[in-house]
Amino acid sequence: MRDRNRRASSAVLLCMAVALMQLASGCGVGRSTTAPRGQDTLAKIQREGVLHVGYVVYPPTVIKDPNSGDLSGHFVDAVRFLADVMEVRVEFHEATFATFVAGLQNGQYDVSIAATYRTIPRAMSVAFTKPIIYIGNGAIVRRGESRFSALQDFDAPGIVLAVAQGEASHEYAREHFNKASIRALETADLSLPLSEVLSGRADVGLADAWTTSQFAKTHPEATDLFTGRPYDLTAVGWAARPDDMRWLNFLDTAIDYLESTGRMDQWEARYGAHWVKPVVEFMPH
Repeated sequence: MRDRNRRASSAVLLCMAVALMQLASGCGVGRSTTAPRGQDTLAKIQREGVLHVGYVVYPPTVIKDPNSGDLSGHFVDAVRFLADVMEVRVEFHEATFATFVAGLQNGQYDVSIAATYRTIPRAMSVAFTKPIIYIGNGAIVRRGESRFSALQDFDAPGIVLAVAQGEASHEYAREHFNKASIRALETADLSLPLSEVLSGRADVGLADAWTTSQFAKTHPEATDLFTGRPYDLTAVGWAARPDDMRWLNFLDTAIDYLESTGRMDQWEARYGAHWVKPVVEFMPH
């Protein structure tokens, strides 16, 4: 009898353990917002009715109102149009150029619309869409600065280069400048490295050519060293996880459609954007 009772008690405890495990697995604590590895992201978005989008503030692609937090910009307009066509809603998740890859990998969002250079190191971690625009790099120095006229002038002992951590200029500086000191700032604000020059904490501020040109326009004490001739011109695209080619193909098709119908050009014109664009040649029938 005692053996029977003991076996019955063990069975009850086993059932309780299984029930607790099932409850824990279904509670959703720490659950990622995107499809697990190997799952169809497009199907997941359609099923749940939500498109999770990572972004980095980078005018005019992504603009964030400092008071309301509202987002605008031509990449934001494009992804909202895409969500409308898909008949799903958009949830935005803010990141930085140093963290957007991790956000994709850990399932925080389905696509990153950060204006990201399509570089070889980054392509080892994420899958990029086709190029949308091309952006080159620029440099800010103090007005009247006479030590620098070419890129190679930056790479000298005692020279301090300010960059935003994880941004393309940071990657370029690490690859090409071995003698200068690199001051990498943990920030999503690409104008901060440029401000380091005006404050005297850096000799040169590196950022993309759009940011340096806008900074020079509003800071008369600064000089945009490569005005009209940006260096390291690189393709920019959106990014997705590399294990879902169906979702990536869908994004490429959507970008093709938005470009060919002129919608991308309309949204860029709305924000005064003037980018170098991919050349598309149509073969005659």
